[in-house]
Amino acid sequence: MRTILKTIAILGIAVFLPSPFPVWGQPTPTVDSVGRALADRQPGGVVIGVLHDDRTSVHSFGAADSTGSAPTARTLFEIGSVTKTFTGLLLADAIARSPVDSSTPVAALLPDSVALAPADSTTMTLAHLATHRSGLPRLPANLNPAVRPDDPYAAYDAQALHAFLDGHVPPRPPGVQYEYSNLGVGLLGHLLARRADTTYAALVRQRITGPLGLSDTRAALSKEQRRRVAQGHNRAGAPTSPWHFEALAGAGALRSSAADMLTYLRTHRRALRADPDSTSILARAMRRAATPHAPTGREGTRIGYGWHQSTRGGHRIVWHNGGTGGFRSFVGLSRETGRGVVMLVGTAVASDQVTRAGWDLLRASRPH
Repeated sequence: MRTILKTIAILGIAVFLPSPFPVWGQPTPTVDSVGRALADRQPGGVVIGVLHDDRTSVHSFGAADSTGSAPTARTLFEIGSVTKTFTGLLLADAIARSPVDSSTPVAALLPDSVALAPADSTTMTLAHLATHRSGLPRLPANLNPAVRPDDPYAAYDAQALHAFLDGHVPPRPPGVQYEYSNLGVGLLGHLLARRADTTYAALVRQRITGPLGLSDTRAALSKEQRRRVAQGHNRAGAPTSPWHFEALAGAGALRSSAADMLTYLRTHRRALRADPDSTSILARAMRRAATPHAPTGREGTRIGYGWHQSTRGGHRIVWHNGGTGGFRSFVGLSRETGRGVVMLVGTAVASDQVTRAGWDLLRASRPH
């Protein structure tokens, strides 16, 4: 298993772990300085969106593809683990609609043929999956990157997922420790879609992106949308192939644009500030998903359903980052100021670099 995980890390599959937190108190960069620094050092487009008061601004840098065209607010990028915030929101929405609750056992939504062995008498629940406290590993041992090294999740289907879970004994009981797990959140998306008798992609469209008007936030793209997808690049600057997901779609399958992600953040901001008794089911679900539920073991940071909330310099920041073989992303919202930042990068640069820049832009006093 150690050899498999080492191979996976080399291939860039396990890139979704939230980065160490930025150091506050350093000189605050501007959107232009961040964007140019990213675009000047490697190929690939960069789009930075800023939500400030009721205004948004979108700033583009570099080239979206081999034609040299600049990316725009509607250019699509793979957003990687930012997808996990949608999966957490699906759980919160399902709880609000009452088909499940936070304490629903994982085993109850698996096929009868799959026997998930407990680490002790503690029952693994949907909330454990959403908060990375399930005891499941970051990735399943039977995810073999050699099958499709350029698209490593595409061949991992429900049969493979169920085969891994059947008889698997987690190394620690659920709820004991935060351990970031693509497997856990991917399983959550799989279970919620199975409970709704649909696919993960269809459930996201029905419950989130459709109601919010996020027409460019999808797992599978139309022909017209494919023409607007940025070209991804690996760390060496070589073009990469698109990633696709099957059973673990909830961990990182979505693509989106800066325009859609700014709408997503604005809607969260409104939901977090609204009267909880006078808003829609989806708004109430957003508040539940973004509310910290458990500690992560990192100072000042707690985990909600997908979203992390970190407190630094008096700011409570709700955020997530993401990455695939050729892309990096960051979305964040300040609970105090209401500022939001979206960063979409068409190269697999170091996640820390993008996350630190996103945090710094969130504490900027103005959007430019």
